[in-house]
This record gives sequence, C-alpha cells and structure tokens, in this order.
Amino acid sequence: MHRRAAIPRSLLARPTLARPTLARVRQLALIGTGWSLIGLGALMSPLPGPFGFPVALAGGVILLRNSADARRLFVRLKRRHPRLLSPVERIRIKLRHRRKAARAKAAATA
Repeated sequence: MHRRAAIPRSLLARPTLARPTLARVRQLALIGTGWSLIGLGALMSPLPGPFGFPVALAGGVILLRNSADARRLFVRLKRRHPRLLSPVERIRIKLRHRRKAARAKAAATA
C-alpha cells in the first residue's frame, strides 16, 4: 500500500469566523462567484458550441484559488483519476511556469 502524501498546513489553514475581515469577505465573494460560474457553465452546456465548458472552467479556477476545501477535493480526485485530470494538470503546470518566468523577468529588470 502506498502512503498518502500530507496536504501542507498552508492549504488547511482557515481564517477565524469571529470577525469577518475585508479579506474574508472578498474570499467568500470569490468562492460564490466561482460556484456561480460553474453553475452557469452547466446551464450553458446544452447550447450549441463549447460555451459552457470555458465558463465552468473559469469558475473552477476561481474556486481552486480561493477555497481550501476545493483544493483538497481536486487533489483527491487527481489521485483517484489521474488520466481524467491530466489535461487540467498540464495547463496548471504551464501557467505556473509562465508566472514564474514573468516574475523572474520582472525581478531582473527591477
């Protein structure tokens, strides 16, 4: 049997709910926007053309960037169904490398 990799504490950390700060309100608004876009993409999927998929994908990206629960679910699904989610993972890696290269270029010019 293989051992499960531990999810980093930074992904598990949740802000306290005692006093909603502006950052927490922003995060909740972005999570709501992500779910709304996923729902809108699902509603648009029967329409002719590929219009529903990009909208749902954008909602998923927003959700993954702002929700620890969504990230944990994505990691779990990625481990269970690697062939199904490999295109998504390739896109994520490509975008990560682009961001890293842009940061390095900005740091070199500064």
